[in-house]
Amino acid sequence: MGLDTAPLELAEQSAQVPLARFGTTSAAARALLAPLAAAFAVGGLAMAFSATGGPVTASLLLTAAAVAFTLAEMLHTTVSWEFSVALAPATSLGGYLGVHGIVQSAQRGIGPLAVTAAMATGPIGWPAFGTDIALTCMIRRRLVRDRMTRTPLSVPPITVSEH
Repeated sequence: MGLDTAPLELAEQSAQVPLARFGTTSAAARALLAPLAAAFAVGGLAMAFSATGGPVTASLLLTAAAVAFTLAEMLHTTVSWEFSVALAPATSLGGYLGVHGIVQSAQRGIGPLAVTAAMATGPIGWPAFGTDIALTCMIRRRLVRDRMTRTPLSVPPITVSEH
């Protein structure tokens, strides 16, 4: 008999929309990359330390890891969708969204292999897993910064309240 994951999936779905509000602009999505990196790192450390204590400690740390990785997944979804649309040139939006879909598929294929590798290497594998993804998030944060600079308009913007 398998584990019932319906309550966890319901909690994730009900939290996704409120969290998505924090990534409605490219600058906001870029700012989410730091907490995203932290969530992956915390999840990896919690998984590693769960092997060092008794059953109660292990249960608490495994729960913390599940929460951290779930939060990371929700933040990643928000960030990746915002960047896939906002940073694409207007003439190549379809191509960028196509690549985004391919990358999502690749992640679904590589993810289980990476998790299996982390489990197979023992407690040291989880901090390496979390740290690698956290480092990738911070590199992405740096790379996206340069893409967010926009050239000023030739005509200054005006707001509706100025008319």
